[in-house]
Amino acid sequence: MASILDAVVPLFAVIFAGYLAGRTRILAEDAVRGLNRFVFTFAMPPMLFRLMATTDVTALGQGRFLFGFFWAELMVFLFGAILGGLVFRQRFAEMVMQGFGSSFSNGVLIALPLLISLHGEAGAVPALLLFTLDVLMFSAITIMLEAARAGEGEGAVSALAAARTTGMAILQNPIIMATLLGILWGIAGLPMPSLVSKTFGFLGQAGPPAALFALGATLAYRRVRGSVGSASGMVVLKLFAHPALVFLTLTLVVPVEPFWVHAAVVFAACPVGANVYVFAQHYGVQVTAASAAILVSTGLSMLTITALLVLYQPPLPV
Repeated sequence: MASILDAVVPLFAVIFAGYLAGRTRILAEDAVRGLNRFVFTFAMPPMLFRLMATTDVTALGQGRFLFGFFWAELMVFLFGAILGGLVFRQRFAEMVMQGFGSSFSNGVLIALPLLISLHGEAGAVPALLLFTLDVLMFSAITIMLEAARAGEGEGAVSALAAARTTGMAILQNPIIMATLLGILWGIAGLPMPSLVSKTFGFLGQAGPPAALFALGATLAYRRVRGSVGSASGMVVLKLFAHPALVFLTLTLVVPVEPFWVHAAVVFAACPVGANVYVFAQHYGVQVTAASAAILVSTGLSMLTITALLVLYQPPLPV
């Protein structure tokens, strides 16, 4: 129990410190946006690239791990979308955002630091592999939302235009590109110069704590108002249904080693990811629900993740 608290409490303490900084306006909203840009552009990408470039992902042989997690995530997405349509009478675009918020984890800001805290650098590898699935998720979400926009006559777009929008979104995401480039560098077996490795490692040390602090400060400027039912549905599915289905899938349907199961369950148990709000705001769909779901799920996740780790002890890395 003490080791679990040692791993979890410092992370959420940093989030709370960031929340206080935003709430008391020690950090203005513009400063918070600047801090987020630093995290996503300068701090996290070098760390992720360095880690993946020095990891032989082909030797890990974790295709079953990725497939199992993706299948569980897809099932939660579909259930959330159907729930939105049947219970909340949502239109197609709203159903897409409902499913997205129900199944997309805050991997960069919470899952990655948490797994590193639990397992050291070995814990980062499952998280980074799961980041590659974000490419598929972002692509599918973009295509569906663009199709919904076209169907509603809000500026019809061709399939080629939707693909171009998706491609540009991926290319402009430093987290995804750093992870993918690092994987390719490692597969190619290219050496990393010592000076580059040390520089990236030194800069990357600022990534996890700065990311957590920035998350807390960002949450301080969000408001919970409206769309209570929709946001509640996202929170319940994200914090409870998603990790439960991932556990069942990776233990019964496509069994993998205990370390990988545990990492996937922790990843799935993390709160709604910030990119859900980014997509919601960009397309003008479920904005208040996404904001509320992120705020509430992040607050509750300190309790739910701690309880999960107490009940489901971390195994040793393999």
